[in-house]
Amino acid sequence: MTGPEQAPVRVPDALTPLFAHHPQLLPLLRDARVGLQSLSGLTPERVELVTLAALLAIGAPPESFHVHVTRARELGLPESEVWGVLEALAVIVGIPRLVNAVPPVAAALAAVRTEGKSDDRP
Repeated sequence: MTGPEQAPVRVPDALTPLFAHHPQLLPLLRDARVGLQSLSGLTPERVELVTLAALLAIGAPPESFHVHVTRARELGLPESEVWGVLEALAVIVGIPRLVNAVPPVAAALAAVRTEGKSDDRP
């Protein structure tokens, strides 16, 4: 492994059967992700913004948005920057992708707020 994760990504429950079948797969994937992100030269915060943009672009499932919105907030990114990703890409990805992304992003932000992590900005 290239170094510890600054904010580990929670493994989605949907992948549990795959990792049960091949237990060594999770550490291999995690090492690859951490290594490539480190090699990129991007800060963990920027990696999360790029990840959210990619999730929006591919029409990712709600759980993916939840994991990465939570991670972004844990890294200290304000809600305004999480929403900013969706706003900046709206005309590129289109309304159907926004319809897919907005509910899970809003739910994840609300969940983080409930856990006591308030936004730093007014």
